[in-house]
Amino acid sequence: LCSYSSLDRYFRVRDPGPLYLATDSEIWALARAFDDLEYPGLPLEDAVTRQAGTRVVFRCVESLSAPLAMPFTVMRLLYDPALDSFLDRTGVYPDLRAADLSWVPDGQPAWVGLCEAARLVSRYHYEARGSYGWSPGRELPPVAYQRDLLASLLACRRPDKGLALLEEAGFVAEAWPELAEMGAIPHAKDYHPEGNVWEHTLATLKYRKRMDLVLSLALLLHDAGKPAAVGSGERRFDGHSELGARVAARFLGRLEFSASLVSDVTFLVRYHMMPAALRQLPPFRTEPVMSSPLFPQLLELYRADLASSFVDEEGYYAA
Repeated sequence: LCSYSSLDRYFRVRDPGPLYLATDSEIWALARAFDDLEYPGLPLEDAVTRQAGTRVVFRCVESLSAPLAMPFTVMRLLYDPALDSFLDRTGVYPDLRAADLSWVPDGQPAWVGLCEAARLVSRYHYEARGSYGWSPGRELPPVAYQRDLLASLLACRRPDKGLALLEEAGFVAEAWPELAEMGAIPHAKDYHPEGNVWEHTLATLKYRKRMDLVLSLALLLHDAGKPAAVGSGERRFDGHSELGARVAARFLGRLEFSASLVSDVTFLVRYHMMPAALRQLPPFRTEPVMSSPLFPQLLELYRADLASSFVDEEGYYAA
């Protein structure tokens, strides 16, 4: 095991995710062993296959006794299941428990260091400072990498840390402007003392009980319509859920998420205000939504939305 798989083993992280393997096999040998092998893969991925529903990522090296080329020292840790032992070829043990990440520029595209730092801080205890060689105006990752990055961040316990790092570096504004626009919209402190729309969005992700991708994307995008909403009387963000559903569909479509996932996320964004009004709305309005298999996730979105606003959860329990 290498990269995030060996680190998961070391830190006892049990969240499911891709399996990262280091091998001294050649690509042609892997192609003979796996009929569905895809290569070349994304940066830091030499080949990819799927086994029993798990994405398996290979890093091919000349020798397993040589240092693995990775942008951060902690990613060089190996684990041998046969020996039940960690293999530290380059003396990274002190870095494993350090607070800060140690960057190793290795000739990869400029965005690799920043994006992998975002994954590391979201998944483990690390802190990251700086942009690791990337700056606004430089090359952006391909769409497949952006999609994989966003999904992997949202599969972590603390995606807010990685997303905040990307936002501070200017990456979010360039790659995902729909998300960056939320940072320019202030909230009334009476209702949202946690901050502006972007800060509120990051806070909601801390209150998830599980790292489900559909729910997590819906939380990320549930207020994406607020930048375009026009106030109406006391309703400052009137119609933002409908606007947000359109923003979510456009954003997820550009990242080439599956049509079924886009449909599920846009449903949750479109109706995320309904649980608060269930007692006031007539049955013909609520019945189609409440009969949806996504309704339990809609309630979870509502709970996380309330919890992040420091509002009591009476409305959630009533719903």
